[in-house]
Amino acid sequence: MYEVLNNMRKKRVEERKKLLVFYEALTKDPMAAQNKLLMELMSANKDTEYGKKYGFADISSIEEYQRRVPITEYEDYTGYIDRMVSKGEDNLICVEKPVWYNKTSGTVGKPKMIPYSQRMRDLFARYSLGYQSGLLYRQLGDDYFGGRSMNLIRCGGEIVRLPDGTPYGPISEASLRPYKDKWYYLYSAPAEAVFAPKGTDTRYLNARYSLCDRDLNNIVCTFTGFFLDFCRYVEKNWELLVNDIEKGVIDETVELPEEIRESLSAELEPMPERAAELRAIFEKGFDTPFMPKVWQSLRYVVGGASASFARYTNEVRERYLGWETAFYYRGISASEGIFSVPLIIGSDESALIPDSLFYEFIQIDEEGAEPVTMDKLEVGKRYELIITNRSGFYRYRMKDVLLVTGFHNETPMVEFQYRIDKTVSLMGEKTTEMALRVAAERTAKECGFMLVDSSVYADPEDVRYVYIMEIDRVPQDLSEEAIVACLENNLAEVNPSYGDKVKTGLIKPVKLLFSQPETYVLYKELMLMKGNSIAQLKPVTVIGNEEQKKFFFALTEDFEEIKAIRL
Repeated sequence: MYEVLNNMRKKRVEERKKLLVFYEALTKDPMAAQNKLLMELMSANKDTEYGKKYGFADISSIEEYQRRVPITEYEDYTGYIDRMVSKGEDNLICVEKPVWYNKTSGTVGKPKMIPYSQRMRDLFARYSLGYQSGLLYRQLGDDYFGGRSMNLIRCGGEIVRLPDGTPYGPISEASLRPYKDKWYYLYSAPAEAVFAPKGTDTRYLNARYSLCDRDLNNIVCTFTGFFLDFCRYVEKNWELLVNDIEKGVIDETVELPEEIRESLSAELEPMPERAAELRAIFEKGFDTPFMPKVWQSLRYVVGGASASFARYTNEVRERYLGWETAFYYRGISASEGIFSVPLIIGSDESALIPDSLFYEFIQIDEEGAEPVTMDKLEVGKRYELIITNRSGFYRYRMKDVLLVTGFHNETPMVEFQYRIDKTVSLMGEKTTEMALRVAAERTAKECGFMLVDSSVYADPEDVRYVYIMEIDRVPQDLSEEAIVACLENNLAEVNPSYGDKVKTGLIKPVKLLFSQPETYVLYKELMLMKGNSIAQLKPVTVIGNEEQKKFFFALTEDFEEIKAIRL
Protein backbone atom coordinates (compact mmCIF):
# COMPACT_ATOMS: atom_id res chain seq x y z
CA MET A 1 0.00 0.00 0.00
CA TYR A 2 2.86 2.39 0.82
CA GLU A 3 4.87 1.80 -2.34
CA VAL A 4 3.62 4.97 -4.06
CA LEU A 5 4.32 7.07 -0.98
CA ASN A 6 7.80 5.69 -0.36
CA ASN A 7 8.81 5.91 -4.00
CA MET A 8 7.86 9.60 -3.98
CA ARG A 9 10.03 10.15 -0.91
CA LYS A 10 13.02 8.10 -2.04
CA LYS A 11 13.27 9.77 -5.45
CA ARG A 12 13.99 13.10 -3.79
CA VAL A 13 16.38 12.04 -1.03
CA GLU A 14 19.63 12.70 -2.90
CA GLU A 15 18.68 16.20 -4.06
CA ARG A 16 17.51 17.08 -0.56
CA LYS A 17 20.75 15.89 0.99
CA LYS A 18 22.50 18.29 -1.39
CA LEU A 19 20.22 21.09 -0.19
CA LEU A 20 21.52 20.64 3.37
CA VAL A 21 25.06 21.03 2.06
CA PHE A 22 24.05 24.12 0.06
CA TYR A 23 22.40 25.73 3.09
CA GLU A 24 25.41 24.99 5.28
CA ALA A 25 27.62 26.84 2.78
CA LEU A 26 25.26 29.83 2.83
CA THR A 27 25.54 30.13 6.61
CA LYS A 28 29.32 30.62 6.40
CA ASP A 29 29.01 33.91 4.49
CA PRO A 30 25.40 35.05 4.81
CA MET A 31 26.09 38.69 4.02
CA ALA A 32 27.41 37.73 0.58
CA ALA A 33 24.09 36.01 -0.10
CA GLN A 34 22.19 38.97 1.37
CA ASN A 35 24.01 41.53 -0.77
CA LYS A 36 23.58 39.39 -3.90
CA LEU A 37 19.87 38.96 -3.25
CA LEU A 38 19.25 42.68 -2.66
CA MET A 39 21.16 43.74 -5.77
CA GLU A 40 19.25 41.19 -7.86
CA LEU A 41 15.95 42.59 -6.56
CA MET A 42 17.04 46.16 -7.30
CA SER A 43 18.08 45.26 -10.84
CA ALA A 44 15.01 43.16 -11.59
CA ASN A 45 12.53 45.75 -10.27
CA LYS A 46 14.22 49.00 -11.31
CA ASP A 47 11.61 49.70 -13.99
CA THR A 48 8.58 49.06 -11.81
CA GLU A 49 6.59 52.06 -10.64
CA TYR A 50 7.91 51.59 -7.12
CA GLY A 51 11.45 51.05 -8.35
CA LYS A 52 11.43 54.27 -10.36
CA LYS A 53 9.99 56.21 -7.43
CA TYR A 54 12.89 55.25 -5.18
CA GLY A 55 15.67 55.00 -7.73
CA PHE A 56 16.39 51.28 -7.65
CA ALA A 57 18.54 51.65 -10.77
CA ASP A 58 21.03 53.80 -8.85
CA ILE A 59 21.25 51.61 -5.77
CA SER A 60 24.50 49.66 -5.61
CA SER A 61 24.90 48.95 -1.90
CA ILE A 62 22.91 48.04 1.19
CA GLU A 63 23.68 51.44 2.70
CA GLU A 64 22.30 53.26 -0.36
CA TYR A 65 19.18 51.11 -0.24
CA GLN A 66 18.61 52.04 3.39
CA ARG A 67 19.06 55.76 2.61
CA ARG A 68 16.74 55.85 -0.38
CA VAL A 69 13.89 53.46 0.48
CA PRO A 70 11.57 54.11 3.45
CA ILE A 71 10.45 51.53 5.99
CA THR A 72 6.91 50.46 5.06
CA GLU A 73 3.75 48.79 6.35
CA TYR A 74 0.94 46.99 4.55
CA GLU A 75 -1.05 50.18 4.02
CA ASP A 76 1.77 51.51 1.82
CA TYR A 77 0.97 48.79 -0.73
CA THR A 78 -2.82 48.64 -0.72
CA GLY A 79 -3.15 51.15 -3.58
CA TYR A 80 -0.75 49.18 -5.75
CA ILE A 81 -2.39 45.85 -4.90
CA ASP A 82 -5.84 47.22 -5.68
CA ARG A 83 -4.67 48.35 -9.12
CA MET A 84 -3.04 44.96 -9.70
CA VAL A 85 -6.09 42.86 -8.84
CA SER A 86 -8.91 45.13 -10.05
CA LYS A 87 -7.37 46.66 -13.15
CA GLY A 88 -4.82 44.03 -14.08
CA GLU A 89 -1.92 46.49 -14.01
CA ASP A 90 1.56 44.97 -14.02
CA ASN A 91 5.03 46.21 -13.12
CA LEU A 92 3.89 48.26 -10.15
CA ILE A 93 5.80 46.86 -7.16
CA CYS A 94 7.34 43.72 -8.65
CA VAL A 95 8.31 42.73 -12.17
CA GLU A 96 7.09 39.19 -11.48
CA LYS A 97 3.31 38.84 -11.62
CA PRO A 98 1.85 37.13 -8.52
CA VAL A 99 0.68 33.55 -8.99
CA TRP A 100 -1.43 33.75 -5.83
CA TYR A 101 -2.62 36.23 -3.24
CA ASN A 102 -2.41 34.94 0.31
CA LYS A 103 -5.43 35.71 2.45
CA THR A 104 -4.33 36.61 5.95
CA SER A 105 -6.59 36.32 8.97
CA GLY A 106 -8.86 39.31 9.31
CA THR A 107 -11.55 39.20 11.96
CA VAL A 108 -12.52 42.83 11.53
CA GLY A 109 -12.43 44.76 8.29
CA LYS A 110 -10.90 43.57 5.08
CA PRO A 111 -8.30 40.76 5.24
CA LYS A 112 -4.89 41.49 3.77
CA MET A 113 -3.95 40.31 0.29
CA ILE A 114 -0.29 39.36 0.22
CA PRO A 115 1.21 38.92 -3.28
CA TYR A 116 2.91 35.56 -3.75
CA SER A 117 5.32 35.17 -6.65
CA GLN A 118 6.47 31.95 -8.28
CA ARG A 119 9.97 32.54 -6.96
CA MET A 120 8.60 32.75 -3.43
CA ARG A 121 6.58 29.58 -3.98
CA ASP A 122 9.78 27.83 -5.07
CA LEU A 123 11.59 29.01 -1.94
CA PHE A 124 8.80 27.75 0.30
CA ALA A 125 8.97 24.37 -1.43
CA ARG A 126 12.75 24.28 -1.07
CA TYR A 127 12.98 25.18 2.59
CA SER A 128 9.67 24.02 4.06
CA LEU A 129 9.52 20.66 2.25
CA GLY A 130 12.89 19.91 0.68
CA TYR A 131 15.07 20.98 3.58
CA GLN A 132 12.64 19.43 6.07
CA SER A 133 12.71 16.01 4.45
CA GLY A 134 16.50 16.16 4.08
CA LEU A 135 17.02 16.90 7.77
CA LEU A 136 14.54 14.22 8.84
CA TYR A 137 16.18 11.63 6.60
CA ARG A 138 19.64 12.55 7.91
CA GLN A 139 18.51 11.77 11.46
CA LEU A 140 16.01 8.96 10.92
CA GLY A 141 17.52 7.13 7.95
CA ASP A 142 15.16 4.55 6.50
CA ASP A 143 12.76 5.10 9.42
CA TYR A 144 11.79 8.25 7.55
CA PHE A 145 10.05 5.95 5.07
CA GLY A 146 7.08 3.91 6.14
CA GLY A 147 3.35 4.30 6.57
CA ARG A 148 1.00 7.15 6.02
CA SER A 149 0.75 10.52 7.71
CA MET A 150 -1.87 11.98 10.02
CA ASN A 151 -2.50 15.39 8.48
CA LEU A 152 -3.97 17.88 10.97
CA ILE A 153 -3.75 20.81 8.54
CA ARG A 154 -7.22 22.12 7.74
CA CYS A 155 -8.31 23.75 4.52
CA GLY A 156 -11.89 24.49 3.53
CA GLY A 157 -11.26 28.18 2.91
CA GLU A 158 -12.83 29.65 -0.18
CA ILE A 159 -10.60 30.25 -3.20
CA VAL A 160 -11.79 33.01 -5.48
CA ARG A 161 -10.55 34.33 -8.79
CA LEU A 162 -9.73 38.01 -8.62
CA PRO A 163 -10.65 40.29 -11.56
CA ASP A 164 -7.15 39.81 -13.02
CA GLY A 165 -7.62 36.00 -12.85
CA THR A 166 -5.20 35.35 -9.98
CA PRO A 167 -6.42 32.98 -7.23
CA TYR A 168 -6.92 34.44 -3.75
CA GLY A 169 -7.34 32.45 -0.56
CA PRO A 170 -5.55 30.60 2.27
CA ILE A 171 -2.20 29.33 1.07
CA SER A 172 -2.83 25.93 2.69
CA GLU A 173 -5.34 25.30 -0.09
CA ALA A 174 -2.70 25.81 -2.75
CA SER A 175 -0.16 23.55 -1.04
CA LEU A 176 -2.43 20.55 -0.40
CA ARG A 177 -4.89 20.39 -3.29
CA PRO A 178 -2.33 19.02 -5.80
CA TYR A 179 -2.09 15.85 -3.68
CA LYS A 180 -5.79 14.96 -3.65
CA ASP A 181 -5.42 12.26 -6.28
CA LYS A 182 -2.79 10.50 -4.10
CA TRP A 183 -4.58 11.16 -0.81
CA TYR A 184 -5.22 7.53 0.13
CA TYR A 185 -1.52 6.69 -0.16
CA LEU A 186 -0.36 9.74 1.78
CA TYR A 187 -2.79 10.27 4.64
CA SER A 188 -4.66 8.12 7.15
CA ALA A 189 -7.88 10.17 7.18
CA PRO A 190 -9.96 10.88 4.07
CA ALA A 191 -9.70 14.17 2.20
CA GLU A 192 -12.99 15.24 3.81
CA ALA A 193 -11.06 15.74 7.05
CA VAL A 194 -8.90 18.40 5.39
CA PHE A 195 -10.99 20.00 2.66
CA ALA A 196 -13.84 20.25 5.09
CA PRO A 197 -17.13 21.96 4.29
CA LYS A 198 -19.05 23.69 7.05
CA GLY A 199 -20.58 21.33 9.57
CA THR A 200 -17.76 18.76 9.47
CA ASP A 201 -16.32 17.41 12.71
CA THR A 202 -12.77 17.10 11.44
CA ARG A 203 -11.34 16.11 14.82
CA TYR A 204 -13.56 13.03 14.79
CA LEU A 205 -12.56 12.09 11.24
CA ASN A 206 -8.84 12.50 11.93
CA ALA A 207 -9.07 10.56 15.18
CA ARG A 208 -11.34 7.76 13.97
CA TYR A 209 -9.42 6.96 10.80
CA SER A 210 -5.94 7.45 12.25
CA LEU A 211 -6.69 5.18 15.20
CA CYS A 212 -7.52 2.45 12.67
CA ASP A 213 -4.09 2.79 11.06
CA ARG A 214 -1.59 0.65 12.99
CA ASP A 215 1.28 1.69 10.71
CA LEU A 216 1.01 5.47 11.05
CA ASN A 217 4.48 6.89 10.34
CA ASN A 218 4.21 10.61 11.11
CA ILE A 219 1.96 13.48 12.15
CA VAL A 220 1.87 16.90 10.47
CA CYS A 221 0.24 20.03 11.87
CA THR A 222 0.51 23.76 11.38
CA PHE A 223 1.07 24.55 15.06
CA THR A 224 1.29 22.31 18.10
CA GLY A 225 -1.81 23.96 19.55
CA PHE A 226 -3.90 22.10 16.95
CA PHE A 227 -2.06 18.87 17.75
CA LEU A 228 -2.94 19.37 21.43
CA ASP A 229 -6.61 19.92 20.53
CA PHE A 230 -6.56 16.56 18.73
CA CYS A 231 -4.93 14.78 21.70
CA ARG A 232 -7.44 16.20 24.16
CA TYR A 233 -10.28 15.16 21.86
CA VAL A 234 -9.06 11.56 21.79
CA GLU A 235 -8.73 11.49 25.59
CA LYS A 236 -12.28 12.76 26.14
CA ASN A 237 -13.96 10.80 23.32
CA TRP A 238 -12.04 7.53 23.08
CA GLU A 239 -15.05 5.36 23.98
CA LEU A 240 -17.14 6.82 21.14
CA LEU A 241 -14.22 6.41 18.72
CA VAL A 242 -13.42 2.84 19.71
CA ASN A 243 -17.09 1.78 19.59
CA ASP A 244 -17.41 3.19 16.07
CA ILE A 245 -14.24 1.43 14.95
CA GLU A 246 -15.50 -1.85 16.40
CA LYS A 247 -18.87 -1.59 14.63
CA GLY A 248 -17.65 0.04 11.41
CA VAL A 249 -19.98 3.03 11.75
CA ILE A 250 -20.01 6.78 12.28
CA ASP A 251 -22.06 7.64 15.34
CA GLU A 252 -25.16 9.70 14.59
CA THR A 253 -24.09 12.36 17.12
CA VAL A 254 -21.03 13.24 15.02
CA GLU A 255 -21.59 16.44 13.03
CA LEU A 256 -21.17 15.73 9.33
CA PRO A 257 -22.89 16.86 6.14
CA GLU A 258 -25.24 14.04 5.12
CA GLU A 259 -23.58 13.38 1.77
CA ILE A 260 -20.19 12.96 3.46
CA ARG A 261 -21.67 10.69 6.13
CA GLU A 262 -23.22 8.46 3.47
CA SER A 263 -20.14 8.24 1.24
CA LEU A 264 -17.76 7.49 4.13
CA SER A 265 -20.13 5.05 5.86
CA ALA A 266 -20.50 3.03 2.67
CA GLU A 267 -16.78 2.17 2.74
CA LEU A 268 -16.39 1.40 6.47
CA GLU A 269 -16.01 -2.10 7.82
CA PRO A 270 -16.04 -3.38 11.43
CA MET A 271 -12.56 -3.68 13.00
CA PRO A 272 -13.15 -5.60 16.27
CA GLU A 273 -9.50 -6.63 16.73
CA ARG A 274 -8.17 -3.10 16.39
CA ALA A 275 -10.95 -1.81 18.64
CA ALA A 276 -9.98 -4.36 21.32
CA GLU A 277 -6.33 -3.23 21.14
CA LEU A 278 -7.31 0.43 21.50
CA ARG A 279 -9.77 -0.23 24.32
CA ALA A 280 -7.13 -2.09 26.30
CA ILE A 281 -4.76 0.87 25.94
CA PHE A 282 -7.26 3.61 26.77
CA GLU A 283 -8.86 1.82 29.70
CA LYS A 284 -5.53 2.07 31.52
CA GLY A 285 -5.90 5.85 31.51
CA PHE A 286 -3.77 8.72 30.30
CA ASP A 287 -1.17 8.95 33.05
CA THR A 288 1.42 7.86 30.48
CA PRO A 289 1.54 8.92 26.79
CA PHE A 290 -0.83 6.88 24.63
CA MET A 291 0.58 7.59 21.17
CA PRO A 292 3.63 5.28 21.27
CA LYS A 293 1.29 2.45 22.33
CA VAL A 294 -1.36 3.15 19.70
CA TRP A 295 1.11 3.77 16.86
CA GLN A 296 4.26 1.74 17.40
CA SER A 297 5.60 2.79 13.97
CA LEU A 298 5.21 6.54 14.67
CA ARG A 299 8.59 8.09 13.91
CA TYR A 300 8.22 11.86 13.79
CA VAL A 301 5.98 14.90 14.15
CA VAL A 302 6.21 18.13 12.15
CA GLY A 303 4.72 21.35 13.45
CA GLY A 304 5.24 24.99 14.33
CA ALA A 305 6.36 25.41 17.93
CA SER A 306 7.60 28.94 18.58
CA ALA A 307 7.48 30.67 21.97
CA SER A 308 3.74 31.20 21.37
CA PHE A 309 3.22 27.43 21.42
CA ALA A 310 5.78 26.26 23.99
CA ARG A 311 3.13 25.38 26.58
CA TYR A 312 1.10 23.38 24.05
CA THR A 313 4.22 21.55 22.87
CA ASN A 314 5.26 20.62 26.39
CA GLU A 315 1.80 19.26 27.23
CA VAL A 316 1.73 17.22 24.03
CA ARG A 317 5.13 15.75 24.89
CA GLU A 318 4.51 15.10 28.56
CA ARG A 319 0.95 13.81 28.45
CA TYR A 320 0.32 12.29 25.01
CA LEU A 321 3.38 11.80 22.77
CA GLY A 322 6.37 11.15 25.01
CA TRP A 323 9.97 12.16 24.33
CA GLU A 324 11.22 9.38 22.06
CA THR A 325 9.38 10.39 18.88
CA ALA A 326 11.37 12.88 16.77
CA PHE A 327 9.87 16.36 16.54
CA TYR A 328 10.71 18.64 13.64
CA TYR A 329 9.94 22.15 14.84
CA ARG A 330 9.32 24.24 11.76
CA GLY A 331 11.21 27.49 11.51
CA ILE A 332 9.62 30.92 11.19
CA SER A 333 7.49 31.77 8.17
CA ALA A 334 4.58 33.96 7.16
CA SER A 335 2.61 34.91 4.08
CA GLU A 336 5.43 37.30 3.19
CA GLY A 337 8.15 34.66 3.13
CA ILE A 338 10.02 31.85 4.86
CA PHE A 339 12.60 33.19 7.30
CA SER A 340 14.36 30.35 9.12
CA VAL A 341 14.91 26.60 9.38
CA PRO A 342 15.94 24.36 12.30
CA LEU A 343 19.44 22.94 12.36
CA ILE A 344 18.70 19.81 14.35
CA ILE A 345 15.60 17.75 15.09
CA GLY A 346 13.99 18.51 18.43
CA SER A 347 15.13 22.11 18.81
CA ASP A 348 12.77 25.05 18.56
CA GLU A 349 15.68 27.32 17.66
CA SER A 350 16.21 28.03 13.99
CA ALA A 351 18.68 29.86 11.77
CA LEU A 352 17.88 32.55 9.22
CA ILE A 353 17.84 31.63 5.53
CA PRO A 354 20.27 34.03 3.84
CA ASP A 355 18.98 33.66 0.26
CA SER A 356 15.24 33.78 1.04
CA LEU A 357 14.68 37.43 1.99
CA PHE A 358 16.75 40.52 2.71
CA TYR A 359 16.61 41.14 6.46
CA GLU A 360 17.00 44.21 8.64
CA PHE A 361 16.58 44.45 12.39
CA ILE A 362 15.72 47.20 14.85
CA GLN A 363 16.79 46.58 18.43
CA ILE A 364 13.76 46.71 20.71
CA ASP A 365 15.31 48.00 23.93
CA GLU A 366 17.37 50.79 22.38
CA GLU A 367 15.66 54.16 21.96
CA GLY A 368 15.98 55.48 18.40
CA ALA A 369 17.83 52.40 17.16
CA GLU A 370 18.57 52.31 13.43
CA PRO A 371 18.00 49.19 11.30
CA VAL A 372 21.01 46.90 11.05
CA THR A 373 21.85 43.85 8.95
CA MET A 374 22.26 40.33 10.31
CA ASP A 375 26.03 40.63 10.78
CA LYS A 376 25.44 43.33 13.42
CA LEU A 377 23.10 41.30 15.63
CA GLU A 378 24.02 40.47 19.23
CA VAL A 379 23.18 37.29 21.13
CA GLY A 380 20.55 37.75 23.83
CA LYS A 381 18.99 40.87 22.33
CA ARG A 382 15.54 41.28 20.77
CA TYR A 383 14.90 42.87 17.40
CA GLU A 384 11.92 43.88 15.31
CA LEU A 385 12.13 42.20 11.92
CA ILE A 386 12.11 44.23 8.68
CA ILE A 387 12.08 42.30 5.38
CA THR A 388 12.43 42.83 1.67
CA ASN A 389 10.87 39.94 -0.23
CA ARG A 390 10.58 38.64 -3.78
CA SER A 391 6.97 39.71 -4.27
CA GLY A 392 7.24 43.47 -4.03
CA PHE A 393 7.46 44.37 -0.33
CA TYR A 394 10.44 46.60 0.48
CA ARG A 395 11.75 47.29 3.99
CA TYR A 396 8.46 45.94 5.27
CA ARG A 397 7.72 45.85 9.00
CA MET A 398 6.68 42.34 9.96
CA LYS A 399 5.93 43.55 13.52
CA ASP A 400 7.48 40.33 14.80
CA VAL A 401 10.07 40.43 17.57
CA LEU A 402 12.89 37.88 17.37
CA LEU A 403 15.37 36.91 20.06
CA VAL A 404 18.90 36.15 18.85
CA THR A 405 19.87 32.94 20.63
CA GLY A 406 23.25 32.32 19.00
CA PHE A 407 25.02 31.90 15.66
CA HIS A 408 25.47 28.95 13.35
CA ASN A 409 28.71 29.71 11.52
CA GLU A 410 28.09 33.41 10.70
CA THR A 411 24.29 33.17 10.53
CA PRO A 412 22.07 34.25 13.44
CA MET A 413 19.88 31.72 15.20
CA VAL A 414 16.57 33.21 16.27
CA GLU A 415 13.42 32.48 18.23
CA PHE A 416 10.08 34.19 17.68
CA GLN A 417 9.03 36.09 20.82
CA TYR A 418 5.92 38.19 20.23
CA ARG A 419 4.10 40.61 17.95
CA ILE A 420 4.66 44.32 18.54
CA ASP A 421 1.03 45.08 17.75
CA LYS A 422 -0.07 42.53 20.38
CA THR A 423 1.52 44.35 23.32
CA VAL A 424 -0.99 45.72 25.84
CA SER A 425 -0.54 48.97 27.70
CA LEU A 426 -2.97 51.05 29.76
CA MET A 427 -0.54 53.42 31.47
CA GLY A 428 2.68 52.93 29.51
CA GLU A 429 3.56 49.59 31.14
CA LYS A 430 3.84 47.72 27.78
CA THR A 431 3.16 44.09 28.69
CA THR A 432 4.13 41.75 25.86
CA GLU A 433 2.33 38.65 24.62
CA MET A 434 5.11 36.54 26.06
CA ALA A 435 4.78 38.14 29.51
CA LEU A 436 1.00 37.60 29.49
CA ARG A 437 1.45 33.94 28.57
CA VAL A 438 4.13 33.36 31.20
CA ALA A 439 1.97 34.91 33.93
CA ALA A 440 -0.95 32.61 33.05
CA GLU A 441 1.23 29.50 32.78
CA ARG A 442 2.95 30.14 36.10
CA THR A 443 -0.41 30.67 37.75
CA ALA A 444 -1.74 27.35 36.42
CA LYS A 445 1.36 25.50 37.60
CA GLU A 446 1.38 27.09 41.07
CA CYS A 447 -2.37 26.59 41.57
CA GLY A 448 -2.36 23.04 40.23
CA PHE A 449 -4.90 23.31 37.39
CA MET A 450 -4.48 22.72 33.67
CA LEU A 451 -4.57 25.84 31.51
CA VAL A 452 -6.32 25.07 28.22
CA ASP A 453 -5.84 28.60 26.91
CA SER A 454 -6.07 32.24 27.95
CA SER A 455 -6.63 35.73 26.55
CA VAL A 456 -6.27 39.24 27.94
CA TYR A 457 -8.32 42.35 27.32
CA ALA A 458 -6.87 45.65 28.49
CA ASP A 459 -10.03 47.50 29.56
CA PRO A 460 -9.45 51.25 29.05
CA GLU A 461 -12.66 52.24 30.84
CA ASP A 462 -12.14 50.17 33.98
CA VAL A 463 -8.34 50.61 33.67
CA ARG A 464 -7.45 47.00 34.39
CA TYR A 465 -6.42 43.76 32.69
CA VAL A 466 -9.23 41.26 32.22
CA TYR A 467 -7.90 37.71 31.93
CA ILE A 468 -10.11 35.03 30.38
CA MET A 469 -8.98 31.48 31.09
CA GLU A 470 -10.26 28.12 29.95
CA ILE A 471 -9.15 25.67 32.63
CA ASP A 472 -9.40 21.95 33.39
CA ARG A 473 -8.46 19.45 36.13
CA VAL A 474 -9.22 21.95 38.88
CA PRO A 475 -8.21 20.91 42.44
CA GLN A 476 -11.20 20.50 44.76
CA ASP A 477 -9.87 22.92 47.39
CA LEU A 478 -8.81 25.68 44.96
CA SER A 479 -10.65 28.99 45.26
CA GLU A 480 -11.16 31.71 42.69
CA GLU A 481 -9.58 34.23 45.09
CA ALA A 482 -6.41 32.15 45.29
CA ILE A 483 -6.09 32.06 41.49
CA VAL A 484 -6.58 35.83 41.20
CA ALA A 485 -4.00 36.58 43.89
CA CYS A 486 -1.49 34.26 42.26
CA LEU A 487 -2.12 35.76 38.82
CA GLU A 488 -1.70 39.32 40.13
CA ASN A 489 1.60 38.39 41.72
CA ASN A 490 2.85 36.72 38.52
CA LEU A 491 1.88 39.70 36.37
CA ALA A 492 3.90 41.97 38.65
CA GLU A 493 6.88 39.62 38.35
CA VAL A 494 6.86 39.35 34.56
CA ASN A 495 6.37 43.11 34.18
CA PRO A 496 7.49 45.16 37.21
CA SER A 497 6.15 48.31 35.55
CA TYR A 498 2.67 46.80 35.69
CA GLY A 499 3.14 45.88 39.35
CA ASP A 500 4.28 49.41 40.25
CA LYS A 501 1.27 50.96 38.57
CA VAL A 502 -1.12 48.64 40.41
CA LYS A 503 0.53 49.55 43.73
CA THR A 504 0.16 53.27 43.06
CA GLY A 505 -3.45 52.88 41.91
CA LEU A 506 -2.88 53.89 38.29
CA ILE A 507 -4.12 50.44 37.22
CA LYS A 508 -6.72 48.38 39.08
CA PRO A 509 -5.89 44.79 40.07
CA VAL A 510 -6.53 42.08 37.49
CA LYS A 511 -10.03 40.73 36.86
CA LEU A 512 -10.43 37.03 36.04
CA LEU A 513 -13.17 35.36 33.98
CA PHE A 514 -13.50 31.67 33.08
CA SER A 515 -14.36 30.35 29.61
CA GLN A 516 -16.87 27.64 28.99
CA PRO A 517 -15.39 24.29 27.91
CA GLU A 518 -14.27 24.14 24.24
CA THR A 519 -14.39 27.95 23.83
CA TYR A 520 -11.01 28.15 22.11
CA VAL A 521 -11.75 25.20 19.82
CA LEU A 522 -15.01 26.89 18.83
CA TYR A 523 -13.18 30.14 18.07
CA LYS A 524 -10.80 28.33 15.72
CA GLU A 525 -13.69 26.60 13.98
CA LEU A 526 -15.51 29.89 13.46
CA MET A 527 -12.40 31.52 12.00
CA LEU A 528 -11.95 28.59 9.61
CA MET A 529 -15.59 28.84 8.56
CA LYS A 530 -14.95 32.49 7.71
CA GLY A 531 -12.28 31.38 5.25
CA ASN A 532 -9.17 32.03 7.32
CA SER A 533 -6.14 29.85 6.78
CA ILE A 534 -5.30 27.46 9.59
CA ALA A 535 -1.71 28.73 9.33
CA GLN A 536 -2.93 32.16 10.43
CA LEU A 537 -4.81 30.99 13.52
CA LYS A 538 -2.31 31.78 16.22
CA PRO A 539 -3.28 31.96 19.92
CA VAL A 540 -5.47 34.94 20.84
CA THR A 541 -3.26 36.01 23.74
CA VAL A 542 -4.35 39.63 23.34
CA ILE A 543 -7.97 40.45 22.53
CA GLY A 544 -7.39 43.07 19.91
CA ASN A 545 -10.77 43.92 18.41
CA GLU A 546 -14.45 44.20 19.22
CA GLU A 547 -15.41 40.92 17.56
CA GLN A 548 -12.94 38.93 19.63
CA LYS A 549 -14.08 40.78 22.75
CA LYS A 550 -17.75 39.96 22.15
CA PHE A 551 -16.97 36.30 21.41
CA PHE A 552 -14.83 35.53 24.45
CA PHE A 553 -16.80 37.62 26.95
CA ALA A 554 -20.04 35.96 25.85
CA LEU A 555 -18.74 32.45 26.60
CA THR A 556 -17.83 32.76 30.28
CA GLU A 557 -19.21 30.94 33.30
CA ASP A 558 -19.09 31.21 37.07
CA PHE A 559 -15.98 29.63 38.62
CA GLU A 560 -17.97 27.16 40.72
CA GLU A 561 -19.84 25.93 37.62
CA ILE A 562 -16.56 25.45 35.79
CA LYS A 563 -15.07 23.71 38.79
CA ALA A 564 -18.01 21.31 39.04
CA ILE A 565 -17.39 19.91 35.55
CA ARG A 566 -13.61 20.36 35.38
CA LEU A 567 -12.41 18.51 38.50
